[in-house]
Amino acid sequence: MSKQNEAVLTAVHGITLSANDAARLDIMAYEETGAVRAQILAKLTDAILVSGNDIAVDVATIGSVVHYRIGQSRVERRTVTLPNVTHPTGQFLNVLTPVGLALLGYRAGSDVSVPLADGGVLQIYLQTVEFQPEAEARRRSTLVSDDGPGAA
Repeated sequence: MSKQNEAVLTAVHGITLSANDAARLDIMAYEETGAVRAQILAKLTDAILVSGNDIAVDVATIGSVVHYRIGQSRVERRTVTLPNVTHPTGQFLNVLTPVGLALLGYRAGSDVSVPLADGGVLQIYLQTVEFQPEAEARRRSTLVSDDGPGAA
């Protein structure tokens, strides 16, 4: 996908998910119930799906390290994780939390509104995506030497 086409898709839809993240969310949607399930299905419905090779480096994916702010609070740095990952409190952001699911698929610089059960709205600003696993995989693939079969 060209950068121009990618920019048009993101501008129109706002949410871009890697095919791998979408598949994970699809499975989670059928393991969850109620509001969480509805939020996952809405995310999947609203998103443009691209391969991991084509997702922009500044889009939050599962495994990304993100810097975000809720309202006017201080900027937080967290890694977006799957729900079954055990981890120290305060370093990770479960993708099934309202904030984790909201940030998934958005680009750095995005403002995201999350409706709350009490009728309020949570305003989240995704400042930066410090690390993205798909971008790292692309970077590493360019480092592999292509000296042919006799290189070993």
